[in-house]
Amino acid sequence: MSRLIPRIKEKITLPFLFSLMVSIIFLITIVITVILVSLAHYFGLFNEEIAQVGTALPIIILISCIIIGTTISGLASRSMVKTIREFIEVTQRLAAGDFSTRLYLKSPPEYRILSENFNRMAEELGSIEILRTDFVNNFSHEFKTPIVSIKGFAEILKYDDLSKEERDEYLDIVIEESARLASLASNVLELSKIETQTILTDKQKVNVGEQIRQCVLLLTTKLEKKHLSLNLDLHDYSLSGNKEMLNQVWLNLLENAVKFSPEHGTVAIEMKRTASSLEMVFSNTGSVIDPETLPRIFDKFYQADTSHATVGNGLGLTIVQRIVNLHGGTVACESGALRGTVFIVTLPSEA
Repeated sequence: MSRLIPRIKEKITLPFLFSLMVSIIFLITIVITVILVSLAHYFGLFNEEIAQVGTALPIIILISCIIIGTTISGLASRSMVKTIREFIEVTQRLAAGDFSTRLYLKSPPEYRILSENFNRMAEELGSIEILRTDFVNNFSHEFKTPIVSIKGFAEILKYDDLSKEERDEYLDIVIEESARLASLASNVLELSKIETQTILTDKQKVNVGEQIRQCVLLLTTKLEKKHLSLNLDLHDYSLSGNKEMLNQVWLNLLENAVKFSPEHGTVAIEMKRTASSLEMVFSNTGSVIDPETLPRIFDKFYQADTSHATVGNGLGLTIVQRIVNLHGGTVACESGALRGTVFIVTLPSEA
């Protein structure tokens, strides 16, 4: 019996409940009206003159039904009005910025679905607010650091007693920080552009293997500087996509692998093909990403290195994920002591 009652409640939908309430109100109105008319007749409140007028009695009964029905409807609608007021209150709290507010309506099923959707929306808005706050804080930090550095070394360069070596060193720092600032501005503009883009444009047949080889050539200097071993398993597989965007994906992932590999480490790129997709695997030896931070690596400006000692601005992987999603694909990251850090990009492709 205890299990049967919840099942019955789930079957009672809002239209059925509304119809049931109308029927009950109608029945109660008729019963009360009949009782009142019978009592009035019993106590002689209806005289012969009223009885002789054919329309008087129906009008009196109709007025009685309206008054009684309205009263009962008003009392019965209190619960419904209470639910609506509760919903208005929680939406007002949500609109005021209280993203912790929740709505708990159990029945009828439509109200329960409304509660679940509202709570999901509140949770998503809360997450967006956290991301927005993190974005503003990180954005301010990333822009402020190179600007302060440039300003400080520019002021030092005004001193006349600097040696040529010191002056060249400070100029190199100013140039490096300027390049960092320009890179950050470019990445922000690029991310802003692709975030507003919902349809992939300028699609063409792209040889992914050849693209990745070109990216490797561009980063040859960085690879040699850290004495990294390079293991490539590339093929001339093609897919339909935006050539410039895909090139940015491979370049970002390869730069990321080089950056976080220790000296004399290994960077590997592997391509696999299935009946409906291409899979590109970028892996590198070196530091392992903490399991707690792994889900956040695609967030804007997020860097596992909270000290910001590593060069970068935390936008590269965000751009990669957005471009891959635009192409109808997925990108995932795995990290462990045995395998290192691995990024797996899967894109739809016809064999």
